[in-house]
Amino acid sequence: MKNKDIMYTLLLGLLAALSLVSCDKQEIETYHANRSLFFERWKQTSATARERIDTVGYSFSHYVGETELTHEFQIKLIGALLEEDTEYRVSVVDSLTTATGDQYSLPEKLMFHKGMASDVLPVTLKKAPSLKDKQVYLTLRLVANENFGLGYTGYSDVKIRFNDQEVIPLWWTQEVTDAYLGKYSFKKLETIIAANEGFSTFEGLSDTEKRKIALKTKAYILANNIKEENGDPMEIPMY
Repeated sequence: MKNKDIMYTLLLGLLAALSLVSCDKQEIETYHANRSLFFERWKQTSATARERIDTVGYSFSHYVGETELTHEFQIKLIGALLEEDTEYRVSVVDSLTTATGDQYSLPEKLMFHKGMASDVLPVTLKKAPSLKDKQVYLTLRLVANENFGLGYTGYSDVKIRFNDQEVIPLWWTQEVTDAYLGKYSFKKLETIIAANEGFSTFEGLSDTEKRKIALKTKAYILANNIKEENGDPMEIPMY
């Protein structure tokens, strides 16, 4: 074989090898790019309606006796289901966070579990004396790593605001006031919790369950002759 033919053959072999490496690299990049994560931001409020939730809120005053609360943010997977538990990353967005390290905690290692199309990120909120005086924010952000990219634009951040102040719960709407519990007061909230073991919110309850809680509270008020702080009768409009 002539030198020219040998050089030509070697060149073809080199180009073929480079092509294989390129394909392997492309397959790896595509493999990772095809798996990405995003936070679920929509909540089903009825059989036909959904509401986008950008910030969740908690007050320790609504959870009598609790020193820690856990909120689970739902995370969705785009791409093929995992064959093994795989680590993902989340960072605290300092510029959008006023909570201090003693007021919350995250798991040491964040794992998206195999065979799951969605998973949860548990965030633990901690009751601290400073929460009596102010409301704080914690903002978390999904970060791309070697295992996952980022999903839909605008769905990488979540935020929690929390305090220990005597504020009206978000679920105590005008409908709740008119139909079930009457005018809000912190003492009435404490009474509802005392009368209904395990109760913390009307959110997600059926009309029947709400009615049962209201009537049980009304009976508890009558049995214990409970009044508002100013001495007025504590009224529940449900019959």
